[in-house]
Amino acid sequence: MIGGRATGAFRGRIRVEQSAQQTDSQQISRTILLSDRSRAWAVPSLEIIADDVQCTHGATVSDLSEEELFYLRSRGLDTNQSRNLLMYAFADDVCSEVDPVMLQSVDSEEGLQSRLIKRLQNVVPQGERAVRGEFQSS
Repeated sequence: MIGGRATGAFRGRIRVEQSAQQTDSQQISRTILLSDRSRAWAVPSLEIIADDVQCTHGATVSDLSEEELFYLRSRGLDTNQSRNLLMYAFADDVCSEVDPVMLQSVDSEEGLQSRLIKRLQNVVPQGERAVRGEFQSS
């Protein structure tokens, strides 16, 4: 997720050598833009030398879906709650792919999940920012 006037860049490269037959490789970059001023650059790259492989790559960059926001609002959530729910769901989707050991640590303040929630609280609109819909980092 990228908000405010931030810019994010992803440049991924997968190279499958001749000796790596029957490789199954996947590379995907998904980015959500939280403001009109934020930018994201995604350049996935796939180079295959081997013959017997299954490899995919792709990238998506989008803002929060108006259809999803409408659906949540039609179910009784306000705009702010709808945006927050979608943002936390996106982050949870990322966390579901991370080893649980990395999400938590002995000191719960240092676990990846705790740090992510703290960062999201800076991005999630509050007060007047929530009404304007423009998210700028603190």
